[in-house]
Amino acid sequence: MSLISADKRRKIAKFVRKEDQYRSLIGELLVRSTIVRHTGMTNDDIRFACNEYGKPALEGDAAFSFNLSHSGGWVVLAWSATALPLGIDVEQIVPIDYRIAESFFTSREKVDLFAREGDGRLDYFYRLWTLKESYIKAIGKGLSMPLDRFTVAPAAQGGWHSPEAPDFSFTSFRLDAVHLVAACSTSDELPDTACILDWCSFIERVSF
Repeated sequence: MSLISADKRRKIAKFVRKEDQYRSLIGELLVRSTIVRHTGMTNDDIRFACNEYGKPALEGDAAFSFNLSHSGGWVVLAWSATALPLGIDVEQIVPIDYRIAESFFTSREKVDLFAREGDGRLDYFYRLWTLKESYIKAIGKGLSMPLDRFTVAPAAQGGWHSPEAPDFSFTSFRLDAVHLVAACSTSDELPDTACILDWCSFIERVSF
């Protein structure tokens, strides 16, 4: 906790569940350690500013962009040193009431979803959900932009695309048997796997 700002410590303290406190702290340290490793800043130099929708950005280095997400036992980070808009989302796959699709998915997405059955439908639901979340996070508007305002669908050449966001590329892959991660950016070189840090590697990384 001594490695983060007083404001962030106050925000973390407001979480009721210990797990949420841990995930928030680990995410903050993961961002800070990545900034230190790739920008030349010291941890004490790091300051963040948020846009009107609450998306944070690094002050003093406009080229560095990042986005965080966490779910279950995972904390994930997407980052770029070339000022790319980035969004990432991770979700734990649990049984879902598919009626939620009526409120958040477009007509085409619902047709594609309900054309599938069993585990295939559940997987597809979370693919769509994480991909859509990654996009609204990339553009920095969060849930102020309704999820049913744009469609995400399989691309003819493989992968995913959105007709309403032709400049964005999307990726979706599993972190483990029950977690999916999706990311998007204007870069067409998104990874299809994650660089995973175990706990010992993480502690070494944040030893500023």
